[in-house]
Amino acid sequence: MATSKPGRAAGTPDATADLAKRLADPGFTPSVRRLGELLDLFGHDDEDVAKDAARAVLRIEAQYAARVAAESVARARTSARPARGRLADLVGRLAQEGRDPNGESRAWLIEVLADPDPKTRRAAARALGKVERTDAIEAALAEAFDRAASEDDRRVLAMALGKLGGRAAATRLAGGDHGRASVIVDRELARQAPGAIVPERALGRPRAVWFHTRSGLEDVVKDELGTAFAKPRFVAPGVVEAELAGPLASALAIRTATHVGFPLAPLAKGKDLAADIVRAVCSADALAIFRAFTEAPEDAAIRFRLELTRGGHRRAVAWRVAELVRAETRVLVNDPKASTWEVHVDDAGPEVKVELVPRGYEDARFVWRRDLVAASSHPAIAAALARVAPRSDDDVVWDPFAGAGAELIERARLGPYARLVGTDVDPRAIGAARANFERAGIAPAGASLVEADATAYSPEGVTLIVTNPPMGRRVQRGAHGDLLERFVAHAARVLVPGGALVWLVPEPRRIRERAAAAGLELVRAFSVDMGGFSAELAVYMRRAAGKRRIVRGPEADAERPKLREKRKRGSR
Repeated sequence: MATSKPGRAAGTPDATADLAKRLADPGFTPSVRRLGELLDLFGHDDEDVAKDAARAVLRIEAQYAARVAAESVARARTSARPARGRLADLVGRLAQEGRDPNGESRAWLIEVLADPDPKTRRAAARALGKVERTDAIEAALAEAFDRAASEDDRRVLAMALGKLGGRAAATRLAGGDHGRASVIVDRELARQAPGAIVPERALGRPRAVWFHTRSGLEDVVKDELGTAFAKPRFVAPGVVEAELAGPLASALAIRTATHVGFPLAPLAKGKDLAADIVRAVCSADALAIFRAFTEAPEDAAIRFRLELTRGGHRRAVAWRVAELVRAETRVLVNDPKASTWEVHVDDAGPEVKVELVPRGYEDARFVWRRDLVAASSHPAIAAALARVAPRSDDDVVWDPFAGAGAELIERARLGPYARLVGTDVDPRAIGAARANFERAGIAPAGASLVEADATAYSPEGVTLIVTNPPMGRRVQRGAHGDLLERFVAHAARVLVPGGALVWLVPEPRRIRERAAAAGLELVRAFSVDMGGFSAELAVYMRRAAGKRRIVRGPEADAERPKLREKRKRGSR
């Protein structure tokens, strides 16, 4: 790291020129002894040199924060243009970054809100709008706003008041068109009464709801919906639509879904995307949904965050939506910070599709999921693996690559079992799974967690293996294929006749051949999006002569006719 060097006497023209050159080095960290020289450069004819000097001051070690703030304020008091405005920017940065333990920076910034130099007073206003709010700062900005002599000053002060929030800001900005400043102050006021989603509420009429999941799991979601939701249908990869007639909580309880949302009627795309979005979110249907499920203090606005699902974050569109919503209704406020709702917008094609997604609630499905390890299973995928698996009350369930225990916990939630066994080579995973088991209410007497190699460990009486094994795109790059081939042969030896192996396989063709050779029959397989790559969710059964073990579950019911037909053909 470069540091300042002794040599030419400080303050001489040569020393100042040498310092100006060294500022261009991003690794240059000045000594606090050169602070005075750096502050001298704020009056340099070359503005870039002054900017480099400001960056250098901010790199001075934090232990000297009080001295840097005091000397910067002292120099700013006695400086003239252009150094005064530049120093005001520096003092503002010190205040914003908390590098002013004695409060001198904030006090001087309040003082110069009435400075004759416009650059100085506007720099002070911008900085005060970004520091922690106090009554004194809010009052000073409000008074400066009231006496502002120019529209440029008023605009900067309005934005500072908006960012600061508070009643004084709302009073000053109410009734005027201050653009983004008015939006910002509305957001700050709405955050003081944030509201929340109430899952126990119902809309009062059947309404289409979308269940989002990983692509490939749509049928698993439909199976979990069962008869409680009418008209389930595939909408798009990763999306299932059904009719919600009861409380929102019943939809939020679907474990194989990642989230749910309310689709609005598509709109023909106009010339102004922001106006199209506002028409949707301010429609009678949208407002009814917002009001039905949101609890907020009287007169408090309902906050939503805009999410453009295609095309990234377009700031200009987001700001225009915020301003148009404010002009249309005070029921809603567009706020990107921890909002109660998200508004998802898909503007690909000739229509604009808008969906309202509730976010301001505590997801009660996976409260056990606190201790995680590298490559821990996504909870919706773990729930899908457990649901696809055939089940029996006397199941001995083994997860050979247990990780944090998600698959075993999800199987335990689906009904009785005899015993759960989890193994992993990582002791941290065993510790995480044990903690998660405790939170999930799984009794130690019915479960065991062992640090062991999946290809060598052989628990007795295993009727079901359910697992999300390590994959090359996540862990053990380049080694997962050989590992899974060795494991599938071992699994065939461990399973009892009629037992099942349910797992995710990144290279299915290779594994299918090894599984068949080991005596495992593939009864179901489909591709699942793992978040950037695909894997096959496969159900294998160990077949043997004699009476088959009776299993239950939707997948077993679906496969029994096929298996009977196979046996008939084999006896001919």
